[in-house]
Amino acid sequence: MSNSIRHVVESVLATYLSTQTGLAGVQILTGDSNVTQTLPKAVVLCDSARAPGDLPEGLGNYECSVRVTLFSNADDTTLAVHRERCAALSDCMKSLDLIQAAFAATSGAAICYDVTYRSEDEGIDERSWATSFAFDVLTCLEPQ
Repeated sequence: MSNSIRHVVESVLATYLSTQTGLAGVQILTGDSNVTQTLPKAVVLCDSARAPGDLPEGLGNYECSVRVTLFSNADDTTLAVHRERCAALSDCMKSLDLIQAAFAATSGAAICYDVTYRSEDEGIDERSWATSFAFDVLTCLEPQ
């Protein structure tokens, strides 16, 4: 696994979300995925990683801004179904103990201390529903 905290966070969260039954049938990708993308899909992107204000720098601690955007095809999915998927994704990201276990399963790449929900924004265009969730993920990158 990469030694970049952004890649670690994206990879762990994408793997975690791909195993959740409420998101069955949704392709879960990382921001740098080159997989052919089809809908429905969710993209996990760690926009930034910074030293937390209340923890010392240089110890591997990061507060990561993570955006998970869920897309559904409006031609074959109702808004109600899309919002059911959104609810499932939101519930998955509120399960701190399960997320921490997913990080622990990465063989010491990183530890997750906390996940803080920031926002949910919905967008609609002609052909798709898109909802973006923003989270702060407090982590510590393990020395390699």
